Amino acid sequence: MDTGAGETFIYRYDPVYAKQLTINKGVDNVLLFEFINQQEKPVNITGSSFLFRAISTDGDRILVEKPMVTLNAATGRAKVTLTSADLLEVLAQPASYSIQRVSGNLTEAVFTNAQAGARAPAAIVDSILPQHVPSAPLTIPTTKLSAQASLDGTAWGSYSPGTYWMGNPNGGNYWNSFANTEFYSSFIEPTNAITTIQMTLVGYTGTIKAQAAENYQSIFYNVTESTTYYNETRTIYMNIVGWHPILRVCFNNSIFAVPTQPGTPAIGYATTEDGVVTSVTITNGGSGYLAPPHINFIGDGAGATAVATVSDGIVTGVTVTNGGSGYWYLPNAGMGAGIYPNNPNQTGAALIISTGYVVDLLYR
Repeated sequence: MDTGAGETFIYRYDPVYAKQLTINKGVDNVLLFEFINQQEKPVNITGSSFLFRAISTDGDRILVEKPMVTLNAATGRAKVTLTSADLLEVLAQPASYSIQRVSGNLTEAVFTNAQAGARAPAAIVDSILPQHVPSAPLTIPTTKLSAQASLDGTAWGSYSPGTYWMGNPNGGNYWNSFANTEFYSSFIEPTNAITTIQMTLVGYTGTIKAQAAENYQSIFYNVTESTTYYNETRTIYMNIVGWHPILRVCFNNSIFAVPTQPGTPAIGYATTEDGVVTSVTITNGGSGYLAPPHINFIGDGAGATAVATVSDGIVTGVTVTNGGSGYWYLPNAGMGAGIYPNNPNQTGAALIISTGYVVDLLYR
């Protein structure tokens, strides 16, 4: 029991009432504390000094610390004032708080409760004058395996094991291959209770979802529903509610991961005349397309556009909607005469058939 002179504390039963604190950025926070014993009676704190600390949830950083001011020693009341300047460099985040007591030569922790030990939860939140948090970029995952070809020459047919698809055009033994069907963004370390992700879809067909994990080695779990898009071209936003240590965005728009059976990419080539794309020939319609694939033309020119037609998951044709200009001769047609059997003078544009892609991937 306390002697009334403030010389002793009952170590276990000097709790600060274990209520979660809310600390608001942009304003001064006056936090009032009352020290009580097991019987919830005031404890005399004469002769004691106290230090308040806000600590990161992982316990390795002191976010802010300030001495407390005794208001009434006999009734065990004290306060700490966290000014807007104290919190200026502190990001909004979940945190913990602790109180250290010094009395003579004794330094000890003030226990918040018997279960939580010497810490209790606190939430540091943006208030009337929050700091501006700029959007940060995320890496864009590759989707080149869902395309007929790509800028660096990699195509589904040459993916390890390279000769597998020619010998198994119907997708037999697909599950023994190593083709990725899901791709991930770079990691996000959230600083707010709501994380907003912005991205622009270009002809995207597939699913998008968000996942979280406790750390970089942990198993990821879903934190949003998986949303399916069909040949979508627009800017979308994803809000992730709650505090999560690490987040990532998951994309699955591979033609190899259709619901019923593994699909196979379509193959074709473009024909140009005087630098203008005039037509597209489909040599293999592929299978498993859930929506018309996205069409790109790669070459020295610009401006060519086209739309694909799909029936029962097979690409049946591609209609050129704008021939562009400047698509002059490509050495070896960009891929090889066997796949691209055009006259060399008409090989100015390499055809890319894909399930779309994502650009401008940002978060805040």
